[in-house]
Amino acid sequence: MSNVSRFIKAPPDAVYRACTDLDSIARWRVPDGMTGKVDSVDIVDSVDGATYRMSLSYPDGRFDTYEATFIERVPNERIVERIRFDAADRAGEMTMTTSLRAVEDGTEVSIHYDGLPSSIRPEDNDEGTRQALEKLSTFVVSR
Repeated sequence: MSNVSRFIKAPPDAVYRACTDLDSIARWRVPDGMTGKVDSVDIVDSVDGATYRMSLSYPDGRFDTYEATFIERVPNERIVERIRFDAADRAGEMTMTTSLRAVEDGTEVSIHYDGLPSSIRPEDNDEGTRQALEKLSTFVVSR
């Protein structure tokens, strides 16, 4: 289990939009030094069950690809995604829950992971998540 939180100086609706819009996700949900690209989308609308494939590219040419399905979306409060990595060493499903809580002058964002593959060190995952949340903050505040 892993959990990372951050204050973002933006209202929950702006943060929620950035967490559910795939073009936005590709721009902020990547660790430092990496780039993200949404490769495909299936049933993107307001209902749960929408699935997308995303590739994360490392500077040295390596990449990770995963498929994510929105299994629950509560506007301005919570997003739950089921994630399946393509790499054999990351077999299985991981659940990522993003919780949003309105606080004075912004939103407290907390990302919780269940089922982190054993090949991903929790401390590396946490650091990548902290970096992504920093990008989310910059992305949402600059809009």
